[in-house]
Amino acid sequence: MAHGSLRPIKILFDSLAGVDGSARFSFGDTCTALASVSGPIAARPASEHPARATVEVHVRPLSSVPGTAEKLLGSAFKGIIESACLLGQHPRTLIQVVVQALSQPSSALVAAKINACSLALVNAGSIPMRGVVCAVVVGLRMDGNKTEFILDPEDETRLDGTFCFALLFGITSRSFQGKIPPSEVVWMNSRTYNGTSISLDTHKFKLATELARTGATEVWLRMRESLGWLSISR
Repeated sequence: MAHGSLRPIKILFDSLAGVDGSARFSFGDTCTALASVSGPIAARPASEHPARATVEVHVRPLSSVPGTAEKLLGSAFKGIIESACLLGQHPRTLIQVVVQALSQPSSALVAAKINACSLALVNAGSIPMRGVVCAVVVGLRMDGNKTEFILDPEDETRLDGTFCFALLFGITSRSFQGKIPPSEVVWMNSRTYNGTSISLDTHKFKLATELARTGATEVWLRMRESLGWLSISR
C-alpha cells in the first residue's frame, strides 16, 4: 500500500553576499535547508580538470563542526550535482556549493538539502544545466506480510525505514509548454530504524519509486512556480 502527501513546501531565495545564487527549501515548518552556489570560479591548480568544471560541496550541520555524516553527504551531493550540470562547458573552473542544515537531522532534511542545492544552482544562472534534481522521502512501515509506503512522513521514529530518492527532471521543450518532463532516479539512499532489516522485492521497490516520482513531480511543479521559466532557461 502506498499513500501520503507532501507537507507544505516553502521556497525562499536569499540574497547572500559573496555568492552567485542561494535558496532555502522547507518541507513544512520543521525541515529546512539553505544552499549557496559560487561559480564557475578559478579552480586551484591541484583540483582543476582540463575538460570540465570541478564540483566541490561542503555540508554543514545545524550546530558544531562537520563530521563523517556531512562528508558522506557532500560526496553524494557532488555526484547528484554533476548529473544535473553541463560541466564540460566550463573546463578548468570550480563550482562551489555550501549546504547548511537549519533543522534537526532527518531523512527529509537530506531531501530538503538536495532541493535547496537545485534551486541555488538555477538561481545562480551561471551554470548550464541538463535538468533539475528534486528529492523526496518515502517511509516504510512493515507489519507481518503487510508493507506500507508513506510519502514525506513527518514522524520518522514510527517507521521501520526510509528511502530518500533524488530524481532528475530534464529541461526540454516540454518543460516550457507547461508539461512535466521525463525524470529518472539519479540517487537513492535507505535508512533503517530499530534494527530492522529491509529487503524489498522488485514489485515493492517499484511502488516506492513511483510514489517518490509522484512526490518529486510535486516538488518540481513548486520549483517551476517559484522560479518562472525565464529563470530556468537562462
